[in-house]
Amino acid sequence: MWWKKVEPLLELAKGKLKGKKVIAVMSSKGGVGKSVVSALLSLSLVPSATLIDLDIHSMGIAKLFGVENRSLEVSKEGIVPIKIGNVNLISLAGIVRDRYVILPGRNQSNVMKELIAYSIINSDYVVFDLPPGLGDEVLVLEELTDFKPVAVTTPSKIAIKVVKNLIDYLNERGKKSLIVVNMSYFNCHGKREYPFGYKDGDVNLPIDPNLEEYIGKIHEYNGDVKKVIEKELIPKLVF
Repeated sequence: MWWKKVEPLLELAKGKLKGKKVIAVMSSKGGVGKSVVSALLSLSLVPSATLIDLDIHSMGIAKLFGVENRSLEVSKEGIVPIKIGNVNLISLAGIVRDRYVILPGRNQSNVMKELIAYSIINSDYVVFDLPPGLGDEVLVLEELTDFKPVAVTTPSKIAIKVVKNLIDYLNERGKKSLIVVNMSYFNCHGKREYPFGYKDGDVNLPIDPNLEEYIGKIHEYNGDVKKVIEKELIPKLVF
């Protein structure tokens, strides 16, 4: 008889995500606003969402919410998320604070599993902010649960070209991704103007210069970008 090796950490992490509506926000390259989309999407999900920051290289989520120097607490039940509005935030920044972290690939996978396995996840929705590119994080997440991919890009030619490789990979894995084009257009007298020409995303997000003012307090932002996410992105996330 063949016995399948049981990996306790993996099984514990699977159990934490069982029955959850899981969304993975990803991108093929950095600097496209992936973490902003993750944050605003989580803030738009009701009644609540758990946002897990797996972008261990930048930990931008913690910076967006202004909690990069705030430590995560641990109870008998596990790691206690930082609650900000309707979002329960779990980030490696809550452990290492505002320090840069370099981890080999295998260690990245283990950190990801441990962060999920030992955290308290009570929300129906779980949003993962993944690092840019195709790394172990995507493969590990596939092991743990089914998820809805949201691929974030900008309308630049190089960003569009690179994100198509990510979409092709996800399609090969049987996962249809929603493409979110960030900073796609601006509103001019009630009309959308696309300065870069590209407007073929599943969801196109506007350019909002005021968004920059909300770094560190993204939970207070209720501008055009969030409104489009609520109106156009969330209805397309069919579970």
